[in-house]
Amino acid sequence: MLDVAKEAARAAGEFLKERFLEQLTPDEELHNDVKLPEDKGSEQRIIEVLHRHFPSHTIYSEEVGMVSRDEEYVWIVDPLDGTNNYFIGHPYFSISIALQHKGELVLGVVYNPVAGQMFWAEKGKGAFLNGRRMSINNRTDLTRAVGTYIRGRNTVTKEEELAFTEPFVLNTKRILRNVAPALDWCLLANGWLDYIVMQRSGIMDVAAGIVIASEAGATITDWQGNPYRHEPFVQDQVRSLVATNGHLHGSIRGLLVEQSMAADCSRQALPHG
Repeated sequence: MLDVAKEAARAAGEFLKERFLEQLTPDEELHNDVKLPEDKGSEQRIIEVLHRHFPSHTIYSEEVGMVSRDEEYVWIVDPLDGTNNYFIGHPYFSISIALQHKGELVLGVVYNPVAGQMFWAEKGKGAFLNGRRMSINNRTDLTRAVGTYIRGRNTVTKEEELAFTEPFVLNTKRILRNVAPALDWCLLANGWLDYIVMQRSGIMDVAAGIVIASEAGATITDWQGNPYRHEPFVQDQVRSLVATNGHLHGSIRGLLVEQSMAADCSRQALPHG
């Protein structure tokens, strides 16, 4: 199944790479998002490979939704993670493919075709980049930490984003807004990032990345500090998570608590009536 997922990612990646340098015409351009025909072209290639090898498996993909068959196996596909980056010629995008078996995430593949980066992991077998085993880093200094912020497309306002990220801007070296969440989780897995904060974002967008980061040793919890537990995938499921190299987890969660308290004070200060 891992080999098939890689085959599907490569097929989609070759298509996207061929189109990448073109001036693209969107099907629809929204306030916070863009829809491209290349999303659908990538998706078609992925679904063709998966159904050729596993015709009885269910597939959930961003464009077509749920193709329901045997729900013991559910493939969770984002055919173009980072569509907005792809549209403007920024080479930070990927194909993301995860497999859920009996309600558990067991496999993840994330492929950046421009950089030639194939990230993958199977549950209990470690995480790899182009065949080399990955692990999170050992950074302990919060002021030198680099992280990324992932927010839901339609669940978080820009005003909320600005307020939420302020403590991380002020207290860490840098917080990035890469807009390709599956790839962000892989950067954490390889020790390039130190932390991720995710606010009400879709699990579909990050399922493969979560498998990879988990297998690389990342600490992943909800904002309250409860260890991450995968819930059987349902459409439109959103989660708020924090992931780190472990050493920085208490400090990053401390900034989350600080931000939440400040938000509560602001709401209480608003005039009533």
